[in-house]
Amino acid sequence: MRYIAFCGPSDSGKTWMIERLVRLWCGAGLKVGVLKHCSKGYQLDREGKDSARCWGAGAAVVGVIGPQEWAVRHREPSADPLKVIEQSFPRDLDVAILEGFREVVVPRVRVFGDSEPLDTLLDAGTIACVSRAQSSGSGAPFFALTDEEGLSDFLIRRLDLGGHFHPARSGAVLRHERASQPPAMGA
Repeated sequence: MRYIAFCGPSDSGKTWMIERLVRLWCGAGLKVGVLKHCSKGYQLDREGKDSARCWGAGAAVVGVIGPQEWAVRHREPSADPLKVIEQSFPRDLDVAILEGFREVVVPRVRVFGDSEPLDTLLDAGTIACVSRAQSSGSGAPFFALTDEEGLSDFLIRRLDLGGHFHPARSGAVLRHERASQPPAMGA
């Protein structure tokens, strides 16, 4: 399994790009997993439901199984994202995408927000950059926020996913979206 992280400020377009890469890669036969960092917490269950009530009572682990999905919620104050992937994600994934998790040492794509200077010093793990604006020479390959195919091609080569990737099956996956612009972030 290969790892790639997407880091950048809130509303910069990280999820926008990840969603498009997931569609491209899954449409081409890759098995992809995504782990998202939620610094402000999240709601896995609805208040009042049995599993939420058990969680609220203090259970260390609560799981739910539906017709086509399942989820297990663990109570752990400081989970290691790579350990979560290794223990919880299927072992036959081709690639795991981490959204956030700046501290994790894996190759990363730096996504710039609208108000950030594009000449910001990059850390050693940054292998590519994404922005709405033109690059001003960061030292890493730069991709427009609307160039998911260009970033995909770069990452396929860089992460050595070529043996698992079948581009002939990915042709029209996002063709209708290529002309569209990302929604205004924060709006």
